Amino acid sequence: MPSAARANLTSRLADINQLLEAHKAITKFKRAEAAAQQAGGALADVSRVFDALVTDPGPGKPKEVDAINRAAFVLLCSHLQGFIDDLHREAANIVLNGKVQDVGKTIKLIKPRNANPHVEVIETMFSGLGIYDLMQSVRWQKCSNSTVRERLRRYIEDRNKIAHGAQVGVSKDKVERFKKYVETLADKLDESVAQKIQGLVGNRPW
Repeated sequence: MPSAARANLTSRLADINQLLEAHKAITKFKRAEAAAQQAGGALADVSRVFDALVTDPGPGKPKEVDAINRAAFVLLCSHLQGFIDDLHREAANIVLNGKVQDVGKTIKLIKPRNANPHVEVIETMFSGLGIYDLMQSVRWQKCSNSTVRERLRRYIEDRNKIAHGAQVGVSKDKVERFKKYVETLADKLDESVAQKIQGLVGNRPW
């Protein structure tokens, strides 16, 4: 059973799925529009329009979907940040229970001002709870720890560039790869935090 933070992330990622569906719909519509123009009103060629509407658009990045790709990318970074914050709060309520007067105030004190979920930010947040080196052993198939860390750095860098108006190439494939990365990283962190909390309090929290 995952943490509440991980369950909430799944709900949040539904936004990304909706944006990806919008991407597909716009691409199909633009191809259907082009087919309709080529048909020139000829009834015999109208079937090409319907084919364009019902066929998966495949690769390609029409200008109409650029904004959708960038929005989805920035939103993914926000959802990852939200998950980290939620997981930290959930862990704090367990680890600090009965040890501090106000858990909420303590969380604010130990949370770095930099909101972006950099490796250093994540580790600083959780080290304040006695959960150390959280990102040091995170890895999965075909993704070493150094790759996990480097990909996170690049994703945040791209997000910041987009947020400041820079032209960053973001394809639908890149969004889907980032989404998969966020899901896998969240799973690994969720399990790692659960194990570390068990070591601190004696019981698994989730």
